[in-house]
Amino acid sequence: MDFLIERIDLRPIRQPTIHVTATGVIESGDTEKLKAAFDTVDKSDVRDVLFMFDSPGGVLIESLEMGDFISDLPAIVSAQVGSQDMPDAECASACVYAYIAADYRYMSEGAKIGIHRFGVYDAEMDGNEGAALGQAVSGILSEYIRSHRVEPEFFEAISLMDHNDILWVPTQDLERWRVVTNNVYDEQQAYININGKIALRIKQVAITGDSYLTIFCTDSGVAGLADLHEPELAAYGDFEVLVGDMWYPITMWDVVDRSDMRGKIVFDMPFQVAQAALYNDEIGARVVAPGGDIFFGFQQVVRNGVLQEMVRGCPGASRPTASTMIEMPGTDLPGYDLTTEGIRGISFARCKSICLQHNDCRAVSYVQSKSWCWPKRNMGQRRNSSGIISAYKN
Repeated sequence: MDFLIERIDLRPIRQPTIHVTATGVIESGDTEKLKAAFDTVDKSDVRDVLFMFDSPGGVLIESLEMGDFISDLPAIVSAQVGSQDMPDAECASACVYAYIAADYRYMSEGAKIGIHRFGVYDAEMDGNEGAALGQAVSGILSEYIRSHRVEPEFFEAISLMDHNDILWVPTQDLERWRVVTNNVYDEQQAYININGKIALRIKQVAITGDSYLTIFCTDSGVAGLADLHEPELAAYGDFEVLVGDMWYPITMWDVVDRSDMRGKIVFDMPFQVAQAALYNDEIGARVVAPGGDIFFGFQQVVRNGVLQEMVRGCPGASRPTASTMIEMPGTDLPGYDLTTEGIRGISFARCKSICLQHNDCRAVSYVQSKSWCWPKRNMGQRRNSSGIISAYKN
């Protein structure tokens, strides 16, 4: 493997960084080669190191050693497959193990990550010895993958792929298995005890800061506490909760503390949102600025069914109820239309009634001057607009 190492100093814009471009086949001795090259670079005041990979793979054990070197670096380490200079880069086979050792992992559009099962070749080894060695290596790889915060489904996919073939993994699977993490370092979910009652604590550790969402039961339903890392000059307008692929505006919420660039928000989860949580595993929370186009918060996938389990145990969470529509005057909901031409010549009341009668409809926007109804399958991003009134199911 060839290594091009550069120190990039853009002070006072940002602290110096080190960029490592790693290309070619991984061969025995490449880790020592990387260390020697790294020792020649001035590392003073360096906080971030970026590795850019373009490799078809190579020696498995060498890749694991390289990964250990990368993960032990006293810096924030990112890895990326593809860049403007390498738009068609790939990281395949053994390269993947060096790549996942980084704290944050990215992949450019057009780049590829490929996997297959490792192979064991030794003419002097009998079948039993080969099986034992294969089992031992599988254990090492499984633990290595887990230790770098990658989901076990990734190792299962590797194990199912023949060594003589390769699977170019779709980006959505790489992100779902947390191979590609983007700006997120880690995600955790755990039950905690709050004054003798069980609650679900959801945590995301990201490059922008840590955020938490705690879900708990009340006497009448489901509530939560969002503890969000604030950006500079944070402005509070509305508070929204994500379930599945839809952001729901929350009407009952209150900021209980703002200090140390953190905002703590307690809220009641509407019945519709709690019901949606019974059938989805993605949840999030965000604060939207008064203008409606800037927000901060987080979202993540909650695994192993613990979100559904938590909500299902709360009073009334599964109780059927008649939906209503909450109105938002002067608000448009662009996109997500259920019809290509809308429904003309009807009243706003009729527009809402049509939405209530169809499970696929989550919201409506209504152009008042034209009596023009637009049913929506999702809310998306709200936009201030005079002459338009919207509503969403509650």
